[in-house]
Amino acid sequence: MEKVVNIGLVDVDGHNFRNLALMKLSAFHKARGDQVEFVRPGGEYATVYKSKVFTFSPDNAPEFRADRIITGGTGYGTSERLPDEVEHFTPDYFLYPNTKHFERDTALGFTTRGCINACAWCVVPEKEGGIAAHADLDEFLAGRGKVVLMDNNILAHRHGIAQIEKVVARGIRTDFKQGLDFRLFDDGIIKRLSRVRYIRFLRMACDHHGLLPEAVNAIGRLIRAGIPPYRIFVYC
Repeated sequence: MEKVVNIGLVDVDGHNFRNLALMKLSAFHKARGDQVEFVRPGGEYATVYKSKVFTFSPDNAPEFRADRIITGGTGYGTSERLPDEVEHFTPDYFLYPNTKHFERDTALGFTTRGCINACAWCVVPEKEGGIAAHADLDEFLAGRGKVVLMDNNILAHRHGIAQIEKVVARGIRTDFKQGLDFRLFDDGIIKRLSRVRYIRFLRMACDHHGLLPEAVNAIGRLIRAGIPPYRIFVYC
């Protein structure tokens, strides 16, 4: 029998958001029979994975011992990638405790990667490049009735639009967490969005103040399509 390996995880950003990379690493190692836990003070591990999204997060962790430490996430830079076999593993939805912020009945994932825009302040073009299909909804849905889609610009690829059609057809409650690009709205997309069951809001991303008039126009189109104003949220 293969030796059980102790795997430690460090969510450097804290536990305000679920760290998707750590959830995939946890599922991958548990499938191999490894023991996985968030690093505890005085713990000893064969491998510890440290992941952070934000560069400003202090790199603090309990004292531990590890034969190998692997760091990753945008907070450490844009060069590291999860191995493909891990990237396409269904996340471990039981890694985090079940709370109102981390509901285990809510799936999390990307159906597309990258973006067609090249905003100077955004790390996505450097990290992920142009828009591309990434995964089918069923890769990470795992039978759940709610999903948080993390795509940076899901409307910019026909694969992303096909996934929206899938959540509509199945009645899956959905959150487009990064915000939708209203510059890509057309009558067909508006119709699809009007049929989505939202977890809370339909989120739109207004990348700079010069786009506010276009955002206001998009809000009007959504309301006319039957989406209540209280369901519409704009990042700006």
